[in-house]
Amino acid sequence: MSTVGTGLHGIVLPPPSPRLRFLVLVQTPVPDGGDPFEVRGDVETLWLDTVGLSQSRNAALLHGKSAFLAFADDDMRLDPGGLMRLADHLAANPDLDFAAGWREGRLPVRGARAERHRLTLRNSGRVCAPELMIRRSAVTERGISFDTGFGKGARYALGEDYVFVADMLRAGLRGEALPVVVGAHEGQSSGEIWHDTAILQARLAVQRRVFGRLAPLVYPLYALKHRRDLGGIRATLRFALGRAG
Repeated sequence: MSTVGTGLHGIVLPPPSPRLRFLVLVQTPVPDGGDPFEVRGDVETLWLDTVGLSQSRNAALLHGKSAFLAFADDDMRLDPGGLMRLADHLAANPDLDFAAGWREGRLPVRGARAERHRLTLRNSGRVCAPELMIRRSAVTERGISFDTGFGKGARYALGEDYVFVADMLRAGLRGEALPVVVGAHEGQSSGEIWHDTAILQARLAVQRRVFGRLAPLVYPLYALKHRRDLGGIRATLRFALGRAG
């Protein structure tokens, strides 16, 4: 779980479970107040001197000890049952390298996405923490990490999870989505912001990073899908042309 400074003292972890261990990564640490989890044997706190969410995620890849690793932020509430279902699915399917559940309130009630399905570049854009669980060895053996140009604290303040999933897929790793709720995001996600120029620029940058030279073909499709979020014909057309704001 990633946090910054005094956010450490606002984290609420699930009760101890024999099948779960927690790695709390603290950036720009504040010395006062100590470590609230030092009394828990299932929690390790790691103090980092880096900046940016993707830097924190990469520290989790480097220092995590479990076979399966999920990612979360300090304003998220985790569902141990959902996390263990993802882990059980990966354990039972050694040909899979990652699995994704859903955040509370986002699980579809009907349609293909409401069932188990394979993840591709086209349908994995919504996957983010705490929904994603990876087979850590499969990722690290291929040298895959989070792109530090994306995510909170970076040049582009969102998209780090989608870029990471895209890199896994391009490396030949396989993933599936399951109709499992793994937690809730208590605060507003950057993915829910649509009327900030910097965020729109970040959305375009994510498309360029994931689709490369094909990105100009993706812009209009993405704009059409999110035309209501973008807020009108003019904003939709601008995005379709690769322009923000």
